[in-house]
Amino acid sequence: MDYRRRLTKAGLFLRRLQREIGYDDCMGMAAQIAYFMMLAIFPFLLFILSLISFLPILEPDQVLNSLQEALPPPAFDLVSGTIHAVLSDREGSILGFGLLAALWSGSMGVGVLITTINRVYNIHPKRNIAYQKLISILLTLVLSCFVILSTLLVLLGPGLSHKFFQFLGLAGDSHNFWSTLRLPLVLLLNLGAVSILYHFASEAKQRYVWILPGTVFATVGWFVVSSLFRLFLRNFSTYNVTYGSIAAVIIMMVWLWLSGFIFLLGAEINALMRRMDHYEDLPRVRGRIRDRVHK
Repeated sequence: MDYRRRLTKAGLFLRRLQREIGYDDCMGMAAQIAYFMMLAIFPFLLFILSLISFLPILEPDQVLNSLQEALPPPAFDLVSGTIHAVLSDREGSILGFGLLAALWSGSMGVGVLITTINRVYNIHPKRNIAYQKLISILLTLVLSCFVILSTLLVLLGPGLSHKFFQFLGLAGDSHNFWSTLRLPLVLLLNLGAVSILYHFASEAKQRYVWILPGTVFATVGWFVVSSLFRLFLRNFSTYNVTYGSIAAVIIMMVWLWLSGFIFLLGAEINALMRRMDHYEDLPRVRGRIRDRVHK
């Protein structure tokens, strides 16, 4: 009986989720995210690379190479070539006003994420423009730290982990242990970054239990969709024939649209769980009020 009740509840959840996706126009909002992300991704990377210039243990090329596993190959070539061209014109670094300008422009992408998440939660924004821009900048700084930390883990992890586990007598002469540990660590960092976005971008009051399912779905779904998209480009794509020299830009936009759509699906799951949990709590609250009145 309890098993049937759970199946019925899961079916109701999926039907409501499908309705909410259409009602909130998630595909249209994902296109909005892709457009603003296309404008913001280069200033965001320039800001990260400028911060890395203060760290002697990292090089800009190492950060760009760490993106190669996430981006489709044509999109990575576009991003890498553009960033190298800008850095060479700026003599390799951005300081002072240029650094602030890169941070300001890079926060545009986070700003549109805040707007779309509030729409998913059916919230009319109450933050003023200055406060919302401040939150966008702070979240951009946090995301930059996550990117730098994940790069450090990927690059410095093999040597450090090997020395540690060799000291414990659990490792031999190879770094095979790190190859199994690297992916879970990167996955955890992505979970942390997405959960921070879901929690602080929305103006809704929500518990962590409402954020976790959408965070896991968005993180795992993004890895799966990105891998399938790379597989499609490798075997079935005809973008070069159709779009010619701008094929890399089209591929970049499609990948950003898919990423934005998966991100919004995770937000829809969180928002719907919050609503359903709230509605289930209402009879209990009404029952307590009724009992107090009768007493």
